[in-house]
Amino acid sequence: MEVSQNLAGPYTYAIGDLHGEVTLLRRMLSLLPLQDDETLVFLGDYLDRGEDSAATIAVLRDLAFERPCVFLRGNHEDAWLTEWTGALFTRTPSIGGARKAWKDFGGKPSHEIGIWLEGTRIDYEDDHAFYVHAGVVPGNPFARTPPLQKLWGAGGFMETDYDWGKPVVFGHWHMAEPLLKPNKIGVDTHAWESGVLTAVRMPDRVIFQARR
Repeated sequence: MEVSQNLAGPYTYAIGDLHGEVTLLRRMLSLLPLQDDETLVFLGDYLDRGEDSAATIAVLRDLAFERPCVFLRGNHEDAWLTEWTGALFTRTPSIGGARKAWKDFGGKPSHEIGIWLEGTRIDYEDDHAFYVHAGVVPGNPFARTPPLQKLWGAGGFMETDYDWGKPVVFGHWHMAEPLLKPNKIGVDTHAWESGVLTAVRMPDRVIFQARR
């Protein structure tokens, strides 16, 4: 893929839902033309269902020591945190794929994993876009959407043409192909099932895909 000259300052790369697909994550990281001052934004849902949730979190934690990273919280992380006391996980979360992830962690997710999940962010903003896991409420400024809807989804978000002033980059909603609209960009191509992990570079909206 040809890399265009960056005239907008450092790029931001937003990566869709991982769901434990650690091999696809490593492939994506190897193909992105990252510069040292450029930021990776992960759009949430790191856990459950896929190849190895524990290995996925380990790669992400190590990556944060190497370069600028933003880890957004998805609805799956939100479900896990409902079972987190601040010291330990009380039981397997009641969300699809969590039993598989629990086994990936050896049957007892560590305190460090809980602290890392607790440190994930609800949303993020830079000069190029707003970033969130599941979307925001149409007709209101980005900041006015309650956290629960940013994590689990907001009514009318997928259908609306409302302009929040910047594009909203999101995951959560499974799509066969990335969604590229003036007001929003969706990059959850259901990697754990389709074998295709998608990222978008902002602000030029170049799409990158790693395949199984």
